[in-house]
Amino acid sequence: MTTIKSSVELTNLILVGATGKLGNSVSKNNYVTYGICSKDNPLLGKVIDGIQEPLISSLSDINLEAANNPLVIDASFPENFNNVYDFCFKNKIPLVLASTGHQQKQLKKLEKLAEEVAVLKAPNLSEGIAFFKQEILKPIIKLVKKKIRSINSSLAKSPQTELKIKILETHHKKKKDAPSGTALDLKDFIQKDLNSVEIEIESIRNNSSVGKHEIIFTIFNEEFTVSHNALSRDIFGEGVNFALSIRDKIPGIYSMTDLLKG
Repeated sequence: MTTIKSSVELTNLILVGATGKLGNSVSKNNYVTYGICSKDNPLLGKVIDGIQEPLISSLSDINLEAANNPLVIDASFPENFNNVYDFCFKNKIPLVLASTGHQQKQLKKLEKLAEEVAVLKAPNLSEGIAFFKQEILKPIIKLVKKKIRSINSSLAKSPQTELKIKILETHHKKKKDAPSGTALDLKDFIQKDLNSVEIEIESIRNNSSVGKHEIIFTIFNEEFTVSHNALSRDIFGEGVNFALSIRDKIPGIYSMTDLLKG
């Protein structure tokens, strides 16, 4: 799905992890006001393409009086989460959490933040992956449930015996977390309707993959596969334009599929 880069006149985007792969995709496809990088980053203090202000190393350096309707996009690492949380909680600023690999205690804090502001939990910012989940995967899950009921009624066997699900995720070898946040999100999405089924996740790392996720269903003597493959990292930056509607939501935790449904 293609989104044309457009000026966000009413929203100041604050991008944490501005010089990483995901951060570069965000700034390439959106107008970012403030970019946050590490203290030892050689680009610190410089103006880079797609970001209006010179790069800074701390959210506390942002001039909130000049910022209009700010929105924080965290495209960094779990190690930065506490700083992002403190800033958003203190200043009541909505958050797009695009980083992955967080600990349970961090996700608990995210729930606390969501009591105050809208939070978009987006392990994959692609609008396409949201479409894949809602319009392709969800109908398949319904058909799988129907087929399992049919098999069980004739063979009197449990769903665990007849159904196996495997998620195969492939990313570039520099990706730190495994399984990917998207694979874990897909697992949760499937288990909302098939909660008695164990789902295996296999992670593959290579030199070139942006992100590919395959879901393999094995039902009795048949197997079928559906997949989403990111051909360019641009889809994640383009997805931010779609994700901006989080600004209009009441406090709570939302997903990209929630935004897709309106």
